[in-house]
Amino acid sequence: MQKRDILIVGQGLAGSLLALEFEKRGKKVMIIDNNPSVSSSKVAAGLYNPITGRKMIKTWLADELFPNLSKYYQDLEKKIDAKFHFSKTIYRPFNNIGEQNDWSLRTVELGYNLYIKFTLNYSMEIDQLIDPLGGFFINYSGMIDVPELISQCKKYFKSRGMYTEERVHVEALDVGEVHVKLGSFEADKIIFCEGPMAVNNPLWSDLKFKLVKGEILDVSCPTKIDHIVSKGIFMLPFKDYVRVGSTYNNKNQNEEPTEKGRLELLNRLSKLYGGDVNILKHRAALRPATFDRKPFIGFHDKFKNVAIFNGFGSKGVSLIPYFAMNLADHICFGKKMSLEVNPVR
Repeated sequence: MQKRDILIVGQGLAGSLLALEFEKRGKKVMIIDNNPSVSSSKVAAGLYNPITGRKMIKTWLADELFPNLSKYYQDLEKKIDAKFHFSKTIYRPFNNIGEQNDWSLRTVELGYNLYIKFTLNYSMEIDQLIDPLGGFFINYSGMIDVPELISQCKKYFKSRGMYTEERVHVEALDVGEVHVKLGSFEADKIIFCEGPMAVNNPLWSDLKFKLVKGEILDVSCPTKIDHIVSKGIFMLPFKDYVRVGSTYNNKNQNEEPTEKGRLELLNRLSKLYGGDVNILKHRAALRPATFDRKPFIGFHDKFKNVAIFNGFGSKGVSLIPYFAMNLADHICFGKKMSLEVNPVR
């Protein structure tokens, strides 16, 4: 029986960053992963943005999440000798005069100056970009190449004997008073970071997950765009193409791209960009969202050494580093966790 301090089930973005936080704190970790061919992390656009939604407001916990987010990922790049973090300004065009006026009022609100680079009341005049009323530029934004991060983390974990690829059978989990046993491993605690697969885990059947299917397109277009552009849909320049997304569907619960999703993306894109595009790739995945759009982080109500770290939805890139540190500090040092993310809230 191989002994560890922590077992982590799943090596998506959540499992990877959580494992690294425990490693920093001197814990012996083993990640058990079934390496799914499609997952939300492997398809994620990786965009992070402190000001979101139709109302153009700061996202939940923005002041805690964003000022140090770039440094977090830059430090991780150095640690595992990889490149996956790209700081990119987001340009948010105005939809109408009313939105333009609302934003003028928003800019004088306390706590927004940090995230506003500057505002334009006239078009950027980028070829084929539809922004007659101008828009505003957002600081502390960018993207993470999540598939690359996960791939490089896997190499790192394997090199340190922290990773095993096998399918987890929850019914084989032996939960004792002090330890848990799963397969050939024994540990003080086990943490499930399974993403959308958590809905099939009987340990968490009482949790109100609300899986959301998202579809994205990778397209080529003749227009040179330096910024991420976001107006009901995002255009994210990356490598030699532009990533366009995404849809939001809580009815269709499979991971297959659809013709309906493709047409929806192209229709929304046409309101932002008037040029021709060539579709290079069309992908889909399920996001592990929750009923109140806040993650499930903490221990099972019956098993005090079985925990979950899940439900980050479309904001995993910004939320996971913060809460990975929180959960690691909670388990290692007894620091309190927010009741907002308690699984039994």
